[in-house]
Amino acid sequence: MQNKADMILDTFVGIKLNTMSTVPIITVYKKPKDYPDKYIARLWDINNKPTRFVVVADTLENIRRLVPKNMTCIPPSEKDDPVIVEVYI
Repeated sequence: MQNKADMILDTFVGIKLNTMSTVPIITVYKKPKDYPDKYIARLWDINNKPTRFVVVADTLENIRRLVPKNMTCIPPSEKDDPVIVEVYI
């Protein structure tokens, strides 16, 4: 069940993310409640605010192809929600 407020993009690659977020952070989720059968990547702002911009895929490998190569992957911390797979900054 897609969140109706979300704007689903084909990819984050080639997009000027800094026009959508002060300091772009992309969080990758596996089967979150609003997309229970998918992986999603959501653009966040550095101020700990989610944006409405997401990309959706069936596999983690496909999601990774949709994230810009110049971003650095960070594993989730123990305090993060269990559906968080990784974070890109």
